[in-house]
Amino acid sequence: MKNPTLLWIKQRWRLLSVLLIPLIFLPLPIILQSPQARCGYIVLILISFWVFEVIPLPVTSLLPLFLFPMAGVLEPKVVAASYFDNTIALFFGSLSFAYAVESVNLHRRVALFVLSIVGTSVKWTMAGLMGVTAFLSMWINNSAATSIMLPVALAISDELERHAKNFLDKTQAIKEATSAVNDVLELTETEVPDGRITKEVILGAFQIEEPKTEVVVEVKQRFSLSHRRQSHVKVVQPLQKRYEKVRKGFLLATAYSATIGGLGSLVGTAPNVLVKSFVDAFFQCKKDAETQEIQADLKAMLVKKYKELGHPNWSEYCVASIFVLTVVLWITRDFGGTPGWDVLFRDKHISDSTVAVFCGVLPLIMPNSNPFKSDWKYEPIVSWNVLVKNISWDAIFLLGAGISIASAFEMSGLSKTVANALKFLAHVPKAVVVLLVIIISALFTEVTSNLSTASIFLPVLDSVARSSGIHPAYLILPCTLAVSLAFMLPIATPPNAIVFSSGALRIIDMIKTGIVMNIIGFLVIFLAAMTWMPKIYNLSDEATEIFFQVNATTVASTMRIIG
Repeated sequence: MKNPTLLWIKQRWRLLSVLLIPLIFLPLPIILQSPQARCGYIVLILISFWVFEVIPLPVTSLLPLFLFPMAGVLEPKVVAASYFDNTIALFFGSLSFAYAVESVNLHRRVALFVLSIVGTSVKWTMAGLMGVTAFLSMWINNSAATSIMLPVALAISDELERHAKNFLDKTQAIKEATSAVNDVLELTETEVPDGRITKEVILGAFQIEEPKTEVVVEVKQRFSLSHRRQSHVKVVQPLQKRYEKVRKGFLLATAYSATIGGLGSLVGTAPNVLVKSFVDAFFQCKKDAETQEIQADLKAMLVKKYKELGHPNWSEYCVASIFVLTVVLWITRDFGGTPGWDVLFRDKHISDSTVAVFCGVLPLIMPNSNPFKSDWKYEPIVSWNVLVKNISWDAIFLLGAGISIASAFEMSGLSKTVANALKFLAHVPKAVVVLLVIIISALFTEVTSNLSTASIFLPVLDSVARSSGIHPAYLILPCTLAVSLAFMLPIATPPNAIVFSSGALRIIDMIKTGIVMNIIGFLVIFLAAMTWMPKIYNLSDEATEIFFQVNATTVASTMRIIG
């Protein structure tokens, strides 16, 4: 019998957690009594609630709206503005367009096309998906790349699961037919009222009656049905579990490849652009037979399914055109210092969110059928009432909470406190300094935006490097890359929030895989910082000495001009 105390706790652990977690961290603001401590206290509560899911995630995401004002960390209007700022507008526009892609079934067409080209192997399909996502993310916003590829990732995983099930059903039917004709005879003996023995022989083929001993040989489907049930228990359930993991893998691969792809170009992610402005300002498996058979069968089925879709209809052409328009507008808006089409408007009045909302609204306006037909009746591609029901408001609230946390870090001074704590690195060996900078930057960016983290850390690391006699680029470049290693939490970066909004992931799934991704990221960036990065950017000891000499001369000249 179960322990009553444990049963009572199990039934009420969520309520107990809501009460105990704030009490556990309460000594922090009581002892330190500073805005930084109060901000840290609230952030620890929010992270604990998110990780353990003691209350619904959207409810936790709404807590900053009253916790930060009550703690005197942020004004209510500042917190409220975080829940529909520029990033949220970009997120909303991307989700709106993503639903338009899904509503016209364009994502399934793309998924079938991709699968028919790259093959049906999960690893090659995932590699193809990640390659496309990463390439898009190099030139457009990470969130936009994730929103565009999310429906494709879901459709691909659905197709893989659907056709794997079809293959198993087909092979199982063949096995059942073979067993019914060629295999065993099942004999069962049962007692009858008059004491005579009736023998029932189940062949599944024909019926013969013999009155002498009442031996009945008759047609029965019970053998095949029983066999089928056993097979579903042993095969289909593991298949479902397997493809649940495959689906999670595709979603995480989409988010991670968008984040990683953003590292590959100057315009790929905001910290890359920030470090440029900072530098400009301060530095002049082995396959088995069954797997091969499944993949061969899937290949034929996928080609057939793709042909069954027929030619694209009007709404598919419209949504595909909007997709091309969106990508072109994002790429040509600003070339990372070279003016784009945004110069036609007032300075700083156009952003990626402007494009996202514009293109996200178009499916709500454009007709879903050819308006040049005589019997045409206007209906939009996506109805607003339908869109409202399908938009992931949970993810929007989650992202808004992350933005409000970033604002609280900055406004309370907690960010500067954490950054100033890094000044002890001036007395640590250079390799250890680089590794610590990478780890601290990556962990810090899990609870605040990568742009905010870079904005806070770059000036501090610059001063630490100068005081240590290290070229600032040794610390600044690894930090810039590390702040994009946001793999563990949905609030860490919009791509994580977007794939989390699909409902197929839990926070613990992201944490388990995110830890591994972070470790790999730490090692790769550290290896780059210690090997090819110094050669590419000429960070040798001689170059460092020249840098400090030139910098000292520049400072002296500036002081003379001021004097």
